[in-house]
Amino acid sequence: MLLRLFSYGVATACLSLSSFATNANLQPVSALFSDDVETYASHAIDEYHQLVAHIDPLTQALIVSSMSNSMSSSTSINSASISQSMTEQYRTGLPQADVETLCLFEDKHGIGVFMFDARGMAQQHYLYQKATKTWQHTALREFAMGGEPEYCTVDNASGQIFIAEEGIGVWQMSVAPESELSRYLAPLPLDEDTVSISLISAEKAALTDEIGMVFPFDVQPVENERDDLPMLVVDGQTDPVQRFGDAADDPAIWVDSKSPAKSLIIGTDKKAGLDVFDLNGQRLQHLPIGKVNNVDVRQSVRFGQQTMDLAVASNRTGNTLSVFNIDVMTRQVSHVADLPTPLTDAYGLCLYQPEQGLEVFINDTDGRYLRYKLNVNKGEFSASLMEQFEVPSQPEGCVADDTHQQLIYGEEAAGIWLRNIAEVGSASIKVANLSEKVHADIEGMDMYHIDDLRYLVASSQGNDSYAVYAIDDDFRWLGSFRIAPNFNKGIDGASETDGLAISSVNLGKAFPYGLLVVQDGRNVMPSNKQNFKLVSGAKVREFILNHR
Repeated sequence: MLLRLFSYGVATACLSLSSFATNANLQPVSALFSDDVETYASHAIDEYHQLVAHIDPLTQALIVSSMSNSMSSSTSINSASISQSMTEQYRTGLPQADVETLCLFEDKHGIGVFMFDARGMAQQHYLYQKATKTWQHTALREFAMGGEPEYCTVDNASGQIFIAEEGIGVWQMSVAPESELSRYLAPLPLDEDTVSISLISAEKAALTDEIGMVFPFDVQPVENERDDLPMLVVDGQTDPVQRFGDAADDPAIWVDSKSPAKSLIIGTDKKAGLDVFDLNGQRLQHLPIGKVNNVDVRQSVRFGQQTMDLAVASNRTGNTLSVFNIDVMTRQVSHVADLPTPLTDAYGLCLYQPEQGLEVFINDTDGRYLRYKLNVNKGEFSASLMEQFEVPSQPEGCVADDTHQQLIYGEEAAGIWLRNIAEVGSASIKVANLSEKVHADIEGMDMYHIDDLRYLVASSQGNDSYAVYAIDDDFRWLGSFRIAPNFNKGIDGASETDGLAISSVNLGKAFPYGLLVVQDGRNVMPSNKQNFKLVSGAKVREFILNHR
């Protein structure tokens, strides 16, 4: 059976019965396989080469091959003969279940495959890297599709995959590996196997089954990977947190003043506790002290004649302030106190360090902000309330500038506020709104310094980006960037970021201009529990210098 596909965009079919050749003078790909090979697909790499993927009928392994089309010399192109040869490049390990169907896709990074198995699980892999022209297998993500998908096709132009399920209809979702796993259903009474799905326009498509019945359906616009912002390539990542789901949330950076390369990343697992990582991302400690949400660090905090390095986290288990001591000699983090608050849902938190002592700003999802003074008496910690204020809707991320005595904080669905904290009871002013490029939720934020000038970096969770503002230039928005994957290191980019931390301090050979640490809401390549991504401060610095 010859597959006929007429597409509005550029589609790659996923085949369980047949394939098609891109050149009328070439034999179909199906002719290169024995009759027992039922699941295969091909995609053009260039004019003379194709990628062919098929499932071994005996082992169910995915076999990836290159097919070359060569033309013999002839005085007339019309009489020239075209030969095809297929060379196996590699095969993957055995899957956990039989593959029901597969289809190929192409994006700016490479050519890849979607595979749907008998369990209702889906896998997405890259098979070929375009930049290096290498045959490289990279697992991207695995997710539960459910049901019994029996056919799929990808429209590369719009970045959508269409999955037909008998008796249900056609599912639609984005092919972008970092995209949210949202899918849309076009219900259709499908009783026969699907032969093709054709895009008629950007809004309309049609499915044809094996007995020739045509089923039109509406195409749901799906957000694809966006190229409208600069991309900073990720440099590293931490080990995943302990728990699955939305668990990792907010990081902070502790600087080892004697050996900066031995500095620490302290991150919250809001389902399990506090994690401590080195700059290579290796977990050094896990402190199971509750559902800690946000964390911040201050060093050389003076309480009279005593000096200590401290971290404080908002703990939603008991709506407390969890206090941690950081031993500057051993780099060990220890839990020293839980201080009560009247909040009903402790959420965001940041620290302010005046000349003496330490102050804590903690907020609630209802918009309340509480400002506490931290006290130490004979080794016992306590907190006294200094003031309370509110924002109109839910806040979270904040950062305090100790030198300028200012608090910068986000209202997730509205923008960014500035408050003078040199004295109690000052008014707040709104300094930045949401925009076409800066989306809700405004989540994590921190400051980066260049030549004594301050720049605010804030996560724009709704479009997987990071907005940069020149604080000393009336919070002028300089631009936004995204964090892209590093294929050489096998690390995915960052998406749906909650908290972040940034430092401009020299942290050794790997990070001489500091470090940006961001929570990654969708940790893929391959699919795993959430973690934190690391980006060299040199890249942030270059972005700012090019945009200020």
